[in-house]
Amino acid sequence: MGMRGHGRIFLFLCLTGFVAGILYANMGARDYILAIGIFSDYFLEQYAQAEIQTQDYFWYILSVRTGLLAVIALLGQMKRIRRWIVSAALVWTGFLGGLFFTAAVIKLGPMGIVFCLAAILPQALFYIAGYGIVLWYFYSYPGSAWNSTKTIGTILTIGVGIISESYLTPIFLKIFLKTI
Repeated sequence: MGMRGHGRIFLFLCLTGFVAGILYANMGARDYILAIGIFSDYFLEQYAQAEIQTQDYFWYILSVRTGLLAVIALLGQMKRIRRWIVSAALVWTGFLGGLFFTAAVIKLGPMGIVFCLAAILPQALFYIAGYGIVLWYFYSYPGSAWNSTKTIGTILTIGVGIISESYLTPIFLKIFLKTI
């Protein structure tokens, strides 16, 4: 199967998870979402007024994102279940995305979509590329070989994602919160 076929499989797995997250949020977790405070006016107001310690936040984001990369790299070494692990990662990512977007819309209405975009852009674009390189390699193995280009691409894209999440996202969210 070629690149196009793998790309369709990746998209299908992410969208399957996304739809499952939407369904779960609307059917199974709606009451819980309404009860939690992450999208409450109080929480959002507190976030808008908080001083983000960007250097501390950077180190936190760095540890979380590189930890996730390390887990994927370690699990990807399991030859017999490599594709299952990649599939599970894609479905889970889609599920969390669907849950997050739906929770935001349930709590904030249509502005929830804008909130989600402010919260995930631009870093999501870099993370998709960086983690995508690793997941694609494991999914297409042994048809592809790891090389220095993949290493550099992964480090650069995830690195830029970490920097943008640490320094830009707090700014975008504060701008968004001032407009609602």
